Amino acid sequence: MARLLWQVLEDPQVYKDLQNNPHSFRFKEGPVVMVSTIHRPPHVELLKDHHGRLTITGPLANLMDAVAHSLNFTYKIVTPPDGTYGTHSANGSWSGMMGQVVRKEADVSLGPFAISWKRNQAVDFAHHYIFDYSSFIKSKGLPEIDPWGFLFPLQPKVWAALLAGLLVAWLAILVLGHNPDGSRKVNRASDLFFQHLKIIFHQNLTIKVKRGSEMVLLGGWVVVAMMVMWSYTGNLVSLLAVRHIPQPLQTLRDVIEESNLKVIVEPKTILTDTLDSVKSGDLRDIRDLVNVGRIKYEVSSDLFHVVDTLVRDGDHTLATIKISLIKFISELSRKTGRCDFYIVRENLIHVFQCMVGQKGNPIVPAMSHRIRALVESGLYEYWLMSNIPFIENCRRSPSKITVMEPLALTNLWGMCVLLGVGHLLALLTFCLELCVVRCVSGRTS
Repeated sequence: MARLLWQVLEDPQVYKDLQNNPHSFRFKEGPVVMVSTIHRPPHVELLKDHHGRLTITGPLANLMDAVAHSLNFTYKIVTPPDGTYGTHSANGSWSGMMGQVVRKEADVSLGPFAISWKRNQAVDFAHHYIFDYSSFIKSKGLPEIDPWGFLFPLQPKVWAALLAGLLVAWLAILVLGHNPDGSRKVNRASDLFFQHLKIIFHQNLTIKVKRGSEMVLLGGWVVVAMMVMWSYTGNLVSLLAVRHIPQPLQTLRDVIEESNLKVIVEPKTILTDTLDSVKSGDLRDIRDLVNVGRIKYEVSSDLFHVVDTLVRDGDHTLATIKISLIKFISELSRKTGRCDFYIVRENLIHVFQCMVGQKGNPIVPAMSHRIRALVESGLYEYWLMSNIPFIENCRRSPSKITVMEPLALTNLWGMCVLLGVGHLLALLTFCLELCVVRCVSGRTS
């Protein structure tokens, strides 16, 4: 019957050979290594076989199999009762996977563990197998038309240039054109301005021009205005077929200021340790959300269900490592055929992720040497990407889509607001004119 690793290492010669030759050592008598892990896709997935024994699949399982074959050992999977990575308590003890390694209930733990000073005092880290980030995942809004989309066919600079062109053309013909006998200059100026404005709106002209300079100026303005407005019309027709998919959260500050949004995090991780230790800034503000009931804790094995329910409903967001978020998005895309989620652009923390082993155990450097070789060969990255089906489907999903469906009044309320404001201004102007006429009539009588 195979002996446990600690029993084999009681042999001084085996211990010395492993310590002095970690890169070439191989056990003659294959021991059993106790390996702690939790369900953490896409790195490792925890399963039970038909005998009730725990097994693992995924990139970390492949990595562990390769290391075990190279060192000639077998391994047995154990899991922490609380299903967490583990944190350091005030009495000096550790919980989760960290606790199993520190108490020597497990020889190594797959993690993935981020490196921290407290953890480094309690365990030894093997060579990292991936560098990753922590971020948020959020459900996308429903496709909608921007009610102010009629302004989008022209950039603000083009609108400004069009207005400047209107003023220049109006002033030029006002200065260079003739002034009919008996007409007041103010009336002439206002008539010319509205005649130039009519050209933009494709209305009939009633202006009379006699001089060649006036014809040239007016003709130039007609050509410029018509070209711009024809371009506007064509672009507007195209934009009416576009639906915008809202993605309002893009920074940590957006998450903080969204008062109805609850943040889901895993308990006892490097992220919670970091949030507890920071004293200021956005990370501290996120930590303070717990004081207003906006922080919820869910263990790693429940995260996929959380994304498919709470996060999908729109009033929750999940914070965890980005490669896991990509895995969730790809799995849900395969399930529904849609890209319903996006990852917030700004990252929380950056981390190297590693296995850990018992402090001072010589098997950790031996495993680390082999892990480095597999990582530098690109094998781990290959295994990781192969474990995320349809990884490219939603990686760069657009925030705008094109549809063919009738327009609803709710999509065009921006134009209705503009029309209503215009009518209101016209009514106010009409009332003002009546008041002025009555005042003038009263004085003359």
